[in-house]
Amino acid sequence: MEDAKLIRRILSKRDRAAADMLVERYYDEIYRYAYRQSLGSANPKETAMDLTQEIFISALQSLATYNPKKAGFRTWLYRVANSRIIDARRRFHPEEVQIDETKFFDDRDFADELQNKELVQKIESHISGLPSDLQRILRLHLYAEKTFEQIAKEVEMPEGTVKTKYYRAVKRIREVFQSEY
Repeated sequence: MEDAKLIRRILSKRDRAAADMLVERYYDEIYRYAYRQSLGSANPKETAMDLTQEIFISALQSLATYNPKKAGFRTWLYRVANSRIIDARRRFHPEEVQIDETKFFDDRDFADELQNKELVQKIESHISGLPSDLQRILRLHLYAEKTFEQIAKEVEMPEGTVKTKYYRAVKRIREVFQSEY
């Protein structure tokens, strides 16, 4: 069944089966998108599952605001996802972990992994501080693996503008973080 029919059934009849079908259709895609953005967290799978649930709850609650004349459902769903992910990043506070003094690791891989995780968290924090349109471009390209052409359609900007914004942001991020690492 088409998205439009499912949406009409959800809105007019409060059809739970239609809602389940719509969620099931996009669940894996949105979960992967949320997971890629949760890699800096302590438990990325759990974080991604929570985010995915928040995204779909928010999408279903605001489904009446969806306008198919402005964007396709997938595009609208990614907008909802971006908003929820940005909100989650704003309220994220890393957990303080106590290290048992008897369990120190001398493994280089472990140290490198910790350093990389710390770098990813710092970069994600930096991205979260950028204007929302730039965050969307970066997140759609890096985490949703969208092409610049697809992103241009979703953010309603010329493809050249999207590329310019993306590459300038990446260059700036590299400059900021190369000096630290």
